[in-house]
Amino acid sequence: MRPPPFQMVRNLSLKWKIVIPFLFFAFTGTTLLAYIGLSSQQALIRAEEEREIFRYHNLFVQDVKDKEGLVLSLAATIAEDVAVQHLLALRDRAELYDLMLSTFVRLRKDFHIEQIHFQVPPGVSFLRVHKPEMYGDDLILERKMVVDALSDKQPRSGIEQGRTGYGIRAVVPIFYARELAGTVEVSYSFGAPFLFTLHKRWGMDLTFYSMNDKGEWKISAQASERDEREELDPELAKRAAERPVFMVDVWNQNQALLLVPVRDYSGDLVALLQFSLDRTETKRRLAHSRNVMIVIGLIGIAVSFFLTYLVALFLIRPIEEIVREAQEIAEEKRERHIEPKPKDEIGRLAEALNLMLDSLQAKRTQLEVYAKTLEKRVEERTADLLASEEKYRTLVENVPLIVYRILQDGTTEFVNSYLTDILGYSIEEAVGNRTFWSEKIWGCDEAECKNTWQKSFETGDGYRIERIVRDRNGRALTFIDHAIPTRDSRGGVRWVDGIMMDITELKSFQEMALRTEEIRLLEEISAHMAHAIRNPLSSAGGFARRLQGSLPGNDPSRRLAEIIVKEVARIEDFLKVLFSSIRPFDLTLGEIDVNQLLKSLLVRFEVPLRARELDVNLSLSPGLPRIQADEERLGEAFENILKHASVLATQKQTLELSTSFAGDRIIIELMHRAIPLSQDDMEKFFFPHIEEKAQWPIIDLSLSRRIIHRHGGKIDVVRLENDCLLMRIELPVRIGR
Repeated sequence: MRPPPFQMVRNLSLKWKIVIPFLFFAFTGTTLLAYIGLSSQQALIRAEEEREIFRYHNLFVQDVKDKEGLVLSLAATIAEDVAVQHLLALRDRAELYDLMLSTFVRLRKDFHIEQIHFQVPPGVSFLRVHKPEMYGDDLILERKMVVDALSDKQPRSGIEQGRTGYGIRAVVPIFYARELAGTVEVSYSFGAPFLFTLHKRWGMDLTFYSMNDKGEWKISAQASERDEREELDPELAKRAAERPVFMVDVWNQNQALLLVPVRDYSGDLVALLQFSLDRTETKRRLAHSRNVMIVIGLIGIAVSFFLTYLVALFLIRPIEEIVREAQEIAEEKRERHIEPKPKDEIGRLAEALNLMLDSLQAKRTQLEVYAKTLEKRVEERTADLLASEEKYRTLVENVPLIVYRILQDGTTEFVNSYLTDILGYSIEEAVGNRTFWSEKIWGCDEAECKNTWQKSFETGDGYRIERIVRDRNGRALTFIDHAIPTRDSRGGVRWVDGIMMDITELKSFQEMALRTEEIRLLEEISAHMAHAIRNPLSSAGGFARRLQGSLPGNDPSRRLAEIIVKEVARIEDFLKVLFSSIRPFDLTLGEIDVNQLLKSLLVRFEVPLRARELDVNLSLSPGLPRIQADEERLGEAFENILKHASVLATQKQTLELSTSFAGDRIIIELMHRAIPLSQDDMEKFFFPHIEEKAQWPIIDLSLSRRIIHRHGGKIDVVRLENDCLLMRIELPVRIGR
């Protein structure tokens, strides 16, 4: 079995107990310092990256403002041209186009101007020099900058979306003869060309994200030498729409990103601009610093370990010497004192060991004297114990009780040989099987046995209980089980000792005595009641018959007299049955064969049963033991039971008659389909009554039950499905067993 980790640490050498903590502290301190240094350096570099990328953002904002100033200046110059004012006032589109075409070409070449657009009140497109074929469309709803310039008659500039996309636009009003003739718009592309210009100038990747109809932020323009994500995370876009967001790209750690909102002339969010700063050099510097710190830390740890190891060796060497000398003292290999040491802790330990050596030598001398005396006493005591044990074992083996001892886990530690004599199980079966006692003796399920057993061991209370135990052959025996727990010095239960007494015969005699007394009492009550009823009934019957004879045949009262005579006769018949049921009788016991008795009975009843169209399916168990019984009385009981079955059974049915052997009892079962019986009929099934449909005289079932009870047996009737009746009779092989 492997020792636990804590025990392994405790068993380490003192040298390693000194070296390992120092090594751990050196490693922890070096690692912590390296971590703090790298974290501080990384925080400083990250702050520097953030300042750098925000500087480019400020340059971007300034560049947009410069472009606004440029297009505003160009638009103002065009608006001050007298020829332009005159042609716009005359609404001469062709002449105005010819005039502005060369100017547009020059501005496009020199300043990358994408659009020159003239509008007239109240906000209608008059001429697009870059697309002359498109004019006349209403701009009021989509061009707020144009509407504001026409209404306020003041120049306007900013980012706004037109028919050809977003642009940095400037709109300047044009006056002719001090009247507003219209406006001119000059715009610079705010898309990929603008981003590529900044990319070439700064060497930084720039990406525009705009929202589509589905609410997704997709790339609308890009100036980058690498692939960007096609779609922004919704949560990230939501944060960036409120304020700039700086972060390191989760997909590419070599890129630092700044995501800023871009708003148009109206203040609405039109796009998110992403700045991508290459941080490859930053990561290289961080990796170099980390490697340098790791190398320096490892060197420091190695030096600390070496110095600590030397110090530990210096401290441990005298301790190892003291341990070796103490071990010699413990093994009684050393007789002389330990050499004196310096007056430190080790020196005081050496002095203590010398004192212990003197004490051990004195104790050894005393023990030698005690050992000689003790050896003689042990021999005498052992002889007494062996004699007592032999007496106790002889007593336990010969007593007519099952004596046992059981441990807490269910193991049978001891059981005497009476277990084999009474139940047929060997001692090896009981001792070798942990579940033997719960399965064979207690006869309960695992959960119930465990609960009872744990309660005994937890509370420590003994118990005295009556148990029904089946032997190896299935015979049921009744025992009184008396168990007493044995406690240890701490009060806990160590095991349970118990004895089991066989009271099977006592229980049988007791039950038979109670049953006989009950039957005798019922017989006396029934006889008294029958005699009390018979005398007045005889008088009433005689009077009714004389009254019937005295009345003429046509007298209406004669019919009533006949009914009285008939009912009195029924009661007299019932009393005859009752008298026959309670008449006293004696048993003349002998050895009889139950199977042969049933066969002879069926031969006598073959003709009456055939008249009722009843068949008998006989299933007799071979090899049944002969029982002690009165053949005449038992045959009388079986005969009456068979007659009742033939009366209750419906025609064209089969009577199922079977015998079997279980333990020390013979079981007889009779099953057949009967006329429907109520619950009250079932409860009074064995009460005295008259069968009106019987073809022969029937002594009632109550007498049959008395006969079976007198034989030590019992009889029950059960109603099954489909109106089937099952009558079960149990008879002991020997009366009293």
